[in-house]
Amino acid sequence: MPIGICIYEDSKFTQFFPLTYLRPVYLLRAGIYPLFRRATWYFPESDISFAARDQIGPLIAEQHHDFPLGMIQRNYEDVLFLNGRIRKFGNLAQLVAESRLTTVFHNGDETVGVIFKRESVESIPKLATPKEYLDQFQAERKDIPDFETSATLYHYPWEIMADIEAEIVRDFETVRENYRRPSRVSVHSGAYVLNQELVLLENDVEVMPGAVIDATRGPVYVGQNTRIEPHAAIYGPCYIGPNSVVLAGKVIASSIGHTCRVGGEIEESVFHAYVNKYHAGFIGHSYVGQWVNFGAMTTNSDLKNNYSNIRVSLNGESIDTGMMKVGSFIGDHTKFGIGTLLTTGINIGVCCNLFGGSLISDKEVPPFQWGNTGNYVGYEFEKAMVTARRAAERRNCTLSECEEAVLRSVYENAQPSEGIVEF
Repeated sequence: MPIGICIYEDSKFTQFFPLTYLRPVYLLRAGIYPLFRRATWYFPESDISFAARDQIGPLIAEQHHDFPLGMIQRNYEDVLFLNGRIRKFGNLAQLVAESRLTTVFHNGDETVGVIFKRESVESIPKLATPKEYLDQFQAERKDIPDFETSATLYHYPWEIMADIEAEIVRDFETVRENYRRPSRVSVHSGAYVLNQELVLLENDVEVMPGAVIDATRGPVYVGQNTRIEPHAAIYGPCYIGPNSVVLAGKVIASSIGHTCRVGGEIEESVFHAYVNKYHAGFIGHSYVGQWVNFGAMTTNSDLKNNYSNIRVSLNGESIDTGMMKVGSFIGDHTKFGIGTLLTTGINIGVCCNLFGGSLISDKEVPPFQWGNTGNYVGYEFEKAMVTARRAAERRNCTLSECEEAVLRSVYENAQPSEGIVEF
């Protein structure tokens, strides 16, 4: 049954820094689509709206204007508030369909979602804010039942990274359902495409001689206006976003966003948009924000010599990931000079400029740092913005005032939580 869905973020957005300085968790990506898109598979024909921190709200509204932000239009009888950290839906859709009362769905001590039934929200305006629903919920909390669900939530960014392969495979099926064979695709006779039935190419894709697309271990989807150059190899499951270039090297089981230039070796990683990794070097088991530039031979470690679990420092706390392979988590607008080496499980904030041709041995680098281990100085805000504007201009883009405002708040170490939803 179609319902209205409000995807919200809760207080645990800080557990996904540096990736959530400029976006809520539900706009991160494990496969081909942002995480929030999964809701449409389980609740077809539903209207989706967003709830986000006030700090990033104007930027989200600017970048995702197809989805109402901070306002819920009750076109349907029921409204589902869905935690944007949702990982697996489990039996949630079934529980929602069977619910006859406003109900809280939780997994352990965490709220996965709340369904507001028509009878309980008749006093709420047809066009209302998330806060109006939250106020109604708090006023009636003692009478609202709770149900345990098998749906699960993400808690840290390395869990998203761990889902890359499975989510690309699942998203690929959605792509294939709506796929229309393109009229303008160029695959050179000297290129090699293996297991072609699991390779989807959009219009204006060019696969040049000597390139390899290997879908024997999983599907490969390449967005429109993308070029796969000679001596580049793509191993599925893999997604290459539109307007990108794949240069000599190999991309393995990764999700590459739009307008990226990638070469060298990339393995089981997510790149957001406008990432430049043009040269040789290795990035593995990593999550990379937008507008990141990797100088030649920039390389990260994603495996310890003793094969023990990797610990990540997040907001000053050292956390055992429980995983043997974890690479880097890199915030938007960060740049690396040539020959930069990144230690295992490193967490690097937004707008850093790291260089020196040596190992960055820190486990956590705060936002707006300039230099390398033992030699950091603060990166002046205006100088950082000059670099960010120049990078955007090189891709025929403009750094928006909204994005600069959010970056300034990060620079000033202001992380207000107003606008989050806590049931």
